[in-house]
Amino acid sequence: MSDKLAKRLKEISDKGGLRRTATAGAVDIEARTVELSFSSEVEYERWFGIEVLSHDADAVDLSRLQNGAPLLWMHSWDDQRGVVESVSIDGDRVGRAVVRLSKSPGGEQLLQDIADKIITKVSVGYLVTGMKLTEERDGIDVYTVTSWTPYEISMVSVPADDTVGDAGPPRHPHSGVSGAGPPR
Repeated sequence: MSDKLAKRLKEISDKGGLRRTATAGAVDIEARTVELSFSSEVEYERWFGIEVLSHDADAVDLSRLQNGAPLLWMHSWDDQRGVVESVSIDGDRVGRAVVRLSKSPGGEQLLQDIADKIITKVSVGYLVTGMKLTEERDGIDVYTVTSWTPYEISMVSVPADDTVGDAGPPRHPHSGVSGAGPPR
């Protein structure tokens, strides 16, 4: 591994991980579930260069999401609103999940706001454990993240990339990124 790549991985690790934004989809009020996308391979410019999340089967470790990971509000570890019920990386190379919201007051409010299309944005927190420098474009390094572990999914009010869609039928998301660092 090059010194530059090792330095980037250490910086990302020291900042506590990264986040990306995607979209909410179908809502089932009775079951209290929401289908959503949480990641894609869309490029996003970060402080260290352009990032592309590989969705190869051996690149994404879904174990934390598959183990009842939290659905949070605004990446706050102190504000869990639900749980991840199922997760997959589909043939179109998009990460998708079904989440179930709590019957707590916060969960009730969030479920209703999602159903009413007030809250439509989704973000994912993840750790990067491997990446490769794939090219340099106009003086900007382009990295493909070759090993990453999503550990939480959050509903958010203001994503870093506001071009992500509304709470309609699942469609190809335009993923963005929010700031690095662990949620408080």
